[in-house]
Amino acid sequence: MLRVEYRDGLYLPDLDLWFDADGPRERCVISHAHSDHIAEHRRIVATPETARLFQHRRGEAEVEAIAYGERRDFGRYALTMSPAGHCLGSAQILVESSGERLVYTGDVKLRPNVAAEAAVVVPCDTLVMESTFGDPQYRFPPDLATHERLYAACDRALSDDRVPVVLAYALGKSQEALELLLRRGYRVTLHGSVWNVSEIYRECGVKFAGPYERYDRERLRGRVLIAPPGCRRQPMIQNIARRYLVMLTGWAVSRSAPYMYRGADLLLPLSDHADFDDLVRLARESGAQRIITMHGAKKFAAHLRDLGLNAEHLAQHPSQQKGTKGAAKASTVVEQMLFD
Repeated sequence: MLRVEYRDGLYLPDLDLWFDADGPRERCVISHAHSDHIAEHRRIVATPETARLFQHRRGEAEVEAIAYGERRDFGRYALTMSPAGHCLGSAQILVESSGERLVYTGDVKLRPNVAAEAAVVVPCDTLVMESTFGDPQYRFPPDLATHERLYAACDRALSDDRVPVVLAYALGKSQEALELLLRRGYRVTLHGSVWNVSEIYRECGVKFAGPYERYDRERLRGRVLIAPPGCRRQPMIQNIARRYLVMLTGWAVSRSAPYMYRGADLLLPLSDHADFDDLVRLARESGAQRIITMHGAKKFAAHLRDLGLNAEHLAQHPSQQKGTKGAAKASTVVEQMLFD
């Protein structure tokens, strides 16, 4: 079977193939364009949508674009991209080499996402999967119930002449929130970074349920504002005297959530990741003989072993453990995790 290593990014040494590497590489496969999965590579392999978002966030790079469902031969191996349901362009990557099928999920969401193509389970021999919410305490309620809580909160705030401020990561979750709110008929205004990404969604063919506006501090009344979580302590948000802060994060189901997100009026467990039960379902339905977990709860692999599956957690390669390379990105990764 193909050797699998983590060296500040997923690495298949038998094929000299990198995925979502933290630092610049000559060539790297990108699962999606969130900041903790990209770096300034010379050449990237990604879906066309991820390539467009990568260029928006990191600048120009040589691009080998592979559309969903397309199988591209690279000599010693072939790659196929399948939807991951995480955000626009997010992909699970199938690597085929010498008869072996290995799938790297990247970040994945199995539940329907109104702003991303629905994820599929790809049969494979080896499954390299995320485990962000790989603990049994992270089971999300039905999405419809969460949506109704969001609408009720916005209705209450607007009726009290307050500004509902929905805090969601600029790429992916903001567009999911935007589509949900537009379908319900709300007038929505967007922080500049959310606006820019939403315009790329439209450029890539996504049709939102209605028009939306770019943030204007003189035109907030009667509108819902969507902004990145990092803005909540900045003047843009703090200067809204009558605000109501709604944080969208899967970590809302955590027992420590009220302490993690002090200042938010409401925490709602809307995530762009699979919860514990869906991670287990993904592992089982893949049919993989070998499951490798990463990017999350180390004990998830133990849970899978208890279910009779052959699973192990992928640790940082020994050659990388003593360096300081990872420290530079630590704060970025932690912040990303807090708002997943």
